[in-house]
Amino acid sequence: MKPLSTEKALRLYIMLAPYIPNIDTTENGFDFVKSIIQGIVDSGHHKVYLDALALMIGTNVDELLENLNISEALDMFVEGLQINKILDLQKFCEKVGLHG
Repeated sequence: MKPLSTEKALRLYIMLAPYIPNIDTTENGFDFVKSIIQGIVDSGHHKVYLDALALMIGTNVDELLENLNISEALDMFVEGLQINKILDLQKFCEKVGLHG
């Protein structure tokens, strides 16, 4: 998995912004990612998870569902957030006034 282009990274942020926790309430990276996933689960908008994962690995949701081992999906989601520096992306977007 490679880092997303700026355009795609901003799309990722906009997609995940409603589920990204307040930076001040996050103790570590694991809790941060867990909060994002839990926010998606609690919202009932599970397609957001699939859309974000598809964007990060460079495919569409249909291909993702056909080819991805479900047990690998969570690891790939976490890896994608790390590679795309979601915490730094959040800070940048907030500084420029983009709040998803």
